[in-house]
Amino acid sequence: MPPVVSRLQVAPVKALAPVEAAELRLDRDGVAEDRRLFLLDAAGKVLTIRQAPALGSVVPVLDLAAGALELLLPDGGRVAGALDDLGEEVTATLYGRERPGRVVRGPFAAALSAVAERPVRLVLAPRTGVGWDEGPVSLVSRASTLAVEPPSAPARRFRMLVEVDGPAAYAEDGWVGQELALGAAVVRVTHPLERCVVIEHDPTSGSQDWRGLKRLVADRGAVTLGVIAEVVEPGTVRLGDAVAPR
Repeated sequence: MPPVVSRLQVAPVKALAPVEAAELRLDRDGVAEDRRLFLLDAAGKVLTIRQAPALGSVVPVLDLAAGALELLLPDGGRVAGALDDLGEEVTATLYGRERPGRVVRGPFAAALSAVAERPVRLVLAPRTGVGWDEGPVSLVSRASTLAVEPPSAPARRFRMLVEVDGPAAYAEDGWVGQELALGAAVVRVTHPLERCVVIEHDPTSGSQDWRGLKRLVADRGAVTLGVIAEVVEPGTVRLGDAVAPR
């Protein structure tokens, strides 16, 4: 079967749950809503799901055009507010990159602090691209996520921007160095994506339920799954769009 886009998802707030989309706009720095907000701990460091796995159960609903954010909490509660009530400017470093932004006032910090069981501040990045780690686009084949047999929710567990159906497991490794037509966009695959301990946690409960890194090493000889790409030609990507080497 020819490769097609089978899932699109973004993580509007880094460390919170990813959310699915029917279409995404890929610009040079990625998707405007992806990792657009992030969290700081009491020491001013970027807080990730690695330090506070329970945050992965919080579902963010971000509307950049309206300047609004809603958080769906694991206890069934909801917290909503505007993103124009901003406080001090802050800067943190994660994976060797500067993460500038402004602290978002309102009810968010208290709600997230309760889930994380530590003081948390919510920060809005000033532009697209501040929040991503290794590159603006991550891709994986559905067959790859199933081949390593995670116990639950592989799509949310691996937190990939684009999932592709059709290729065999690990076929995306062969795309490194190639350009791909991805819907109306064109991307260049730059390198394999090295995974961290985050994949070992159940995306709903946050509990560590799988020795995923050990499984990757056993199956692949490396802790990589999926690939990273840069955007060559911006465009819109939709579910069902063809994925084709150029």
